[in-house]
Amino acid sequence: MTDDRAQRDTPALPHQPLRLPDLSAPAFGGTDLGEHFRRLEEITRRRADRGAAPSTLFLPDFVTLAAEDSLDLGDLGEDLLEDARANIARGEYALALEQLAEFLALSPGRAEARYLQAYCHYRLGDLMTALEITLPMRRERLDDPAVRQGVLDLRATLCDALTPVEVGTFLDTRHRDPRAADERLRRFIDVAPEQTEPPYLLALLQAVDGDYVSAFHTARDAAGRADGDVAHLRALADALALLAVRPLTKDVVRALYDGAYPRARKALARLDRQWRELETLRDLDGFLAQLTRSARSAAKPLPAPTIPAERATRLYALIADLHREEALDLVDARRWAEAERVLAEILRVVPAYPPPNLLYAFCLLSQGKEPERAIAAAEVAARDPELPEAAALLRTAKQLREVLAINAAFEEHNNAVRRVGSPPTREQLTTLRRTMEQLRGRLPKLEAMATTNDSTRRVRELRQAVTRQVREIDLALADLEVSELVGRFNEWAQQLTLGRPIGLAGHSHQVEGELIAAEAERLKATHPHARQLLQQMINGVDRAWRFR
Repeated sequence: MTDDRAQRDTPALPHQPLRLPDLSAPAFGGTDLGEHFRRLEEITRRRADRGAAPSTLFLPDFVTLAAEDSLDLGDLGEDLLEDARANIARGEYALALEQLAEFLALSPGRAEARYLQAYCHYRLGDLMTALEITLPMRRERLDDPAVRQGVLDLRATLCDALTPVEVGTFLDTRHRDPRAADERLRRFIDVAPEQTEPPYLLALLQAVDGDYVSAFHTARDAAGRADGDVAHLRALADALALLAVRPLTKDVVRALYDGAYPRARKALARLDRQWRELETLRDLDGFLAQLTRSARSAAKPLPAPTIPAERATRLYALIADLHREEALDLVDARRWAEAERVLAEILRVVPAYPPPNLLYAFCLLSQGKEPERAIAAAEVAARDPELPEAAALLRTAKQLREVLAINAAFEEHNNAVRRVGSPPTREQLTTLRRTMEQLRGRLPKLEAMATTNDSTRRVRELRQAVTRQVREIDLALADLEVSELVGRFNEWAQQLTLGRPIGLAGHSHQVEGELIAAEAERLKATHPHARQLLQQMINGVDRAWRFR
C-alpha cells in the first residue's frame, strides 16, 4: 500500500448540516397571551362586519291587551296593570310607565310589572335602564315561565344592541383616555354580566398595560358570572393569574431551585390569602410538601407533582419563569452553550415541562452534540400539541444521531488508514485489517439506522471503502509474504553455497529448502500475480538438491 493508494481510498469526512425548524418566537407556554391577542384582533375586525341593530322585540303572549283604560284600582291596583298593558299595546309607553310605577308602589317586586317597565324603557330608547331593571331578575326564581322567558329574551335583545356600541366606544376611546374608557366598560359589564366579550377585552387591555392583577380579577369574575361558553375567559384568567403572581413568588421558586423546600413553604405562607388560594399556588404548596417528605437530593431531577396534567403545566410555567427570560434571551442571541446550561437547570426542577425541553433539544442540536439527550428532550416536547415544531425537531435529532454515528465510522476508517506507513509493516497492515473488520461488523447497524437518502448513500460508500481496504490489505500482506519468502530463499541459497549452517536452530539445509518450496507452493494458489516468481523458487530448491 502506498500513500497514493491510501489517499485515493480514504473517503472525505462528510459534513451533513442540520436542518433545524424555525423557532423565531420561542415561548415557555402557560403564560403566553398570544392566542388571546389574536382573538382581540378578530374581535376588532368583526366590528366592521356587524349588521344593523336587531329588530324590535314584540310582547310575549302572556300580556293580555285591554280594550280601554280602567281607573279602578281594584285589589292591589290590578286594574293599573291592565291599563298599562293596554297602553303598551297602543304604543303609549310613557303613560304605561307611569301606571307601572303606581302599581309597583302598591305591589313592589311584581315580576311582570318590572318586566313591562323594562320593556317600555327599551321601546323609548333607554336601553341601559331596561338592562338595569332586568339585571336582578336574571337570577331570581320567577314563578311564571312566560315572564322568565320574556326577561331572558329582552336581555338578549338589549345586549345584542348595546354590546357592539359599548365595545366600539371602548376600543375607539381607550387610547385617548384609558381610565374613562375602562370605567364605562366596567359599568356595562356590571349590568350585562352574561356577556363574555366586554370583560375579555377589558382584561386583555389591562394586561397590555401591565396591570396583571386587575386583568386577572376582571377575567376571573367574568368567567364566574357569564353565560354560555366561558372557556376562553377561564384560560385568560389562568394565564393572567400566573403573570400576576410571578413577582410575588420569586422567593418561593428560588428556594425551590435551591432545594430549600421548608424555606420555600414559609415564603409561600407569607403571601396574601387571595393569592395563596389560587389553584396553582395551592398546587405549588402541595408540591413543596411532597418534596419535603421525599427528602430527595436537589441535585437530581425532581419528580412530577401528583396533580392532573393541565394543572401541572400551569405549575411548571410558574416554576420555570424564574429563568425564563434569561433562557429566551440567550436562545434569541444564538448563545447555545449558555442557553443549554440555563435550560438544564430549569429541567432539573421541571423535567416533564415541554417548552424548555423543546429549547433544550434545539440548543443541543445547534451545537451538533448529544443526540440521545436531544431525542429525549424532543420526545417530551412532542407530547404538547401546542408545540408543532417538536415533531420536526425530533426528526432532526434522530437524523443527527445517524450523522454522528456515520461520521464517527468514517473518521475511524480515515484515522486507521492514515496510521499506515509507506511502505507499510506487517503489524500495521494486520492492525488496519482488524479495524476494517470491526467496522464491517458495525455496518448492518448503521444501515438500519439510516433513514435519509444521504445517510443511506454514506453508509453504502463506507461499506465499499471498507471492502476495498480489506482487499488491498490482503494484497499488501500477500506482497509482504512473497517478499519475505524471497529473502528467506536468497539467504538459504547463500548459506548453502558457502556451506555455512542456516540460522534456524534445528533446521538442516534440506529441511529449510523443503519448507521454502512448500510455502512457495501455497502462495501460488493465493497470489497468482507472483506465481512465476514462486515457481522459480521451487525450481531453484529442486535444482540445488539435484546437483548437490
